[in-house]
Amino acid sequence: MPISGDRHRFTTWQISGAPLGRGVYVLWEKDEPIYVGATRGDATLCFCLQEHYARRIRPHDATHFSCEICPEPPNREAELLAEFRIANSRLPRCNDASS
Repeated sequence: MPISGDRHRFTTWQISGAPLGRGVYVLWEKDEPIYVGATRGDATLCFCLQEHYARRIRPHDATHFSCEICPEPPNREAELLAEFRIANSRLPRCNDASS
């Protein structure tokens, strides 16, 4: 999945170092991307990842995350989801509304 950020372990320590800017993120379970998300409003990447980790929003069973700062997070999220669908004939399992 072409996201410019490195993969990090999904731990409080690693999440605390996530960018305080707006952008997109991918949650991984081992080597499988399970969710693509984007910041909304004034939320930061760090805040969104903390919300997943604290189990306030789903999914929260990730093992790793990657993130990318970008000017239009919802548009970039849509691009990443479209690329994933083309490559895999489906959405990441936690983005799939039928899951």
